[in-house]
Amino acid sequence: EMQRNHPKFYGIVLLTPSLGVHQRTLPPSPVIAVLKTLSRLLPSHGILTPIEHSEEYSCPPSSTRNFSGRWPLSTANMLLDLTSNIIPSDILSNRVDALIEGLASLLVIMGDRDEVVPYDSVQRWFDSVTKLRKNTGEKKLITLKNGRHS
Repeated sequence: EMQRNHPKFYGIVLLTPSLGVHQRTLPPSPVIAVLKTLSRLLPSHGILTPIEHSEEYSCPPSSTRNFSGRWPLSTANMLLDLTSNIIPSDILSNRVDALIEGLASLLVIMGDRDEVVPYDSVQRWFDSVTKLRKNTGEKKLITLKNGRHS
């Protein structure tokens, strides 16, 4: 059924892609070390982790996708590692570019006042993507003036 209605893949839309993280949002190194250790010992506890406010989500209040409260330590650790280490490494090695090379279209929407993801890292990545050899599709970066992360 879905194949009949949508016969081909058209592209990707990225909303504030996590292509790095502002260093000022990270806790000091000793705190990170303690949290990483605690995440192995108490993965489901939310000790000292960010608090999620579900009223800021675009999902309806009745949705089961809304999460409210402190992040579990294992989730906080995984997100920290992903945004601080894995994604920046993938960008430097061109691994992310290789995944989207030849894509039919790409739309990136980013706020210029994002307090979590550095706008300049997204801009640099987007500029590199538009120069790919197999770049046949349309690529567009929309910057939301005064747009924030949430």
